[in-house]
Amino acid sequence: MQRFLFFFIFFLMIQAPAESALNVKVSSLSAILINAETGAILFEKEAHLSSYPASITKIATALYVLEKARGALDEIVTIPHESVTTISPTIKQADFTAHPPYLLESDGTMMRLKLGETLPLKVLLYGMMLMSGNDAANAIAKHMSGDINTFMAELNLFLQSKGILETQFLNPHGLHHPHHRTTAYDMALMTKEALKHPYFRKIVKTVRCPRPQTNKQPAGEMMQFNRLLKPGPYYYSKAIGIKTGHTEKAGDPLVAAAEHEGRTLIAVFLGCRGRTTRYQDAIKLFDAAFAEKKVDRTLFTKKFDHFSREIKGAKTSLEASLARDVELSFYPSEEPYFKSRISWAPVNLPISPGDQVGKLDIVTEGGVILESTPLVAIKGVEKMLWRSFVDGALSHKKMLILSILMLNVLIFLFYYFKKSQKVMKT
Repeated sequence: MQRFLFFFIFFLMIQAPAESALNVKVSSLSAILINAETGAILFEKEAHLSSYPASITKIATALYVLEKARGALDEIVTIPHESVTTISPTIKQADFTAHPPYLLESDGTMMRLKLGETLPLKVLLYGMMLMSGNDAANAIAKHMSGDINTFMAELNLFLQSKGILETQFLNPHGLHHPHHRTTAYDMALMTKEALKHPYFRKIVKTVRCPRPQTNKQPAGEMMQFNRLLKPGPYYYSKAIGIKTGHTEKAGDPLVAAAEHEGRTLIAVFLGCRGRTTRYQDAIKLFDAAFAEKKVDRTLFTKKFDHFSREIKGAKTSLEASLARDVELSFYPSEEPYFKSRISWAPVNLPISPGDQVGKLDIVTEGGVILESTPLVAIKGVEKMLWRSFVDGALSHKKMLILSILMLNVLIFLFYYFKKSQKVMKT
């Protein structure tokens, strides 16, 4: 039996599973796993818990620099005083109001820049992301905005414009401050945005790269901290980065990304205790997700699902079928919320069998079209006699109006030239 649906636009909501299909336990206080292309959430654990990010803050710094620099990464940066001045962490943390949040701590990770040293912006980006150089982050912020506090104000506004609303960063590197916070969900969104930049992908996947000679230091080498990328017990062949972190308050956060068979996933872990457990958690989550097999769901069929609408002035209603079956493929942990939507094309009677008369879209909550299928007329639709008469009369009326207008133009031109000739004779 055929199924007829008599709506111009209708919605079919498909609910995602109430719980994640990935049955994985992680030790971090907060975690999330998302698809880097679609943003689909495969797994979450307290993903909106406000947490200290430590050096994974540098993902946001790199993202904003790549957006703002617009490819001008060969610019030469002169290292300012703010980038190399350090203070004892005990003194700084005794009174956070007495010192700027970006002030470096003597035991923090550094690129070991020197005052007045000059080197390209892109080298600083590598130093910030591979060596986790807090001094490099400060130098980048100062160079980009003229002032580190100005850079941070711009960065927070930029993140908000991207829908990242649970984050407030007070410095570009992630050294501890009680008001410098984010969530696993927000860090996943930042990383999703950052991975859209090929240069970001290149940096965070790099294991080692040369550090060029400068006016202050000889050439050297910069090494990656992320053990998912380096030979050893936590090497993960599918990993493509991204950033580790560590402070006493934040623990050992990790943002990791991995690719397999064209699918890129982002994992975020906050509140980790132990630098090895974060890698174990990441590998468990990635393995569970990549082991999934796609499932196919038929939503509508060409044979059974037909659609109908009334057309003013038509002898019969318009009946349409799908040009093909509508199917959706997805991984179980990424089963989406979506809706179906019919859009009818403007009517131009008569309609012949097989004419395309609209389309059916399968759309995510965010408005992304997953599938789109044409609707075609099952049988012809003719005008009613009165509609043909009215259309004909309107057509004749339009022709009559056009003819009158053209006649008026000709009369105007005739008198204009005649008047011009009289003026010339006088």
